[in-house]
Amino acid sequence: MNAVEVLGPLGSLLRPGRRLPAVLTVLAAVLLSLICRSLMPLVVVPPTVAVLGYRRARRRGWAEYDAQREAVAGLCTALRAELEAGLQPKAAFLSAVWSRPELRDMAEQASGPGASLDLVRLLAIQSGRPGRSALRALAACWHAADRHGVRLTEAVAGIEEGLLAESARVRAVAVELAGIRATIILLAALPAFGIALGLTLGADPSDMLLHHTPGQLCLVFGVGLDLCGLLWTDRLVSGLRLEPRKNLMGRAQEAWA
Repeated sequence: MNAVEVLGPLGSLLRPGRRLPAVLTVLAAVLLSLICRSLMPLVVVPPTVAVLGYRRARRRGWAEYDAQREAVAGLCTALRAELEAGLQPKAAFLSAVWSRPELRDMAEQASGPGASLDLVRLLAIQSGRPGRSALRALAACWHAADRHGVRLTEAVAGIEEGLLAESARVRAVAVELAGIRATIILLAALPAFGIALGLTLGADPSDMLLHHTPGQLCLVFGVGLDLCGLLWTDRLVSGLRLEPRKNLMGRAQEAWA
């Protein structure tokens, strides 16, 4: 286990592609500390930026996962159509996979030199990538077709049906979670609204928070709770987005029966 895994969100700033933003964040925190004449910006700004960056990276990861899942569903739709049109399985697969730009890497491997290309092995390897797990069921279907002469059309249709149902479920969950996410952001921003309200009423909460020990403790404790709350609620929400354990293999077997 390396330092990135141990530190979690803070460790995400140590990744090679994010070291420059991390340095800039620390420099900005140091500058704010000098301007405010307090160490508090140096204490609270880097963790806040790290958690916000970690949440943004997770959203991007889910978006990429969804795009890959949709691409695999499109691949199954195109493959079924090509098979129904009478193309041979390998030619149908090549035509279908090249129709999906998101699967270009797999298309290039499938179109590589050598007529003895093992598509079953290729699909099994590709199924390990995020969002492409349904390719494992497609690999099993392909293997059964090669060994026993089973027609692929019905099996691919079963996999396609499962993926389309999963996509519909994900979209429904996203709609339901939109309000929850808005509430989470609002609650996380409430302390900032409280400070702004104090300033408008003529108080000076920034002086207490930055230069007095009780205020500094409250600031550190409050920011820590706020960030932990964001991570905790994100974990709860992401639990609803976990890849469902639907038995796509079972759907394919039902289609063969």
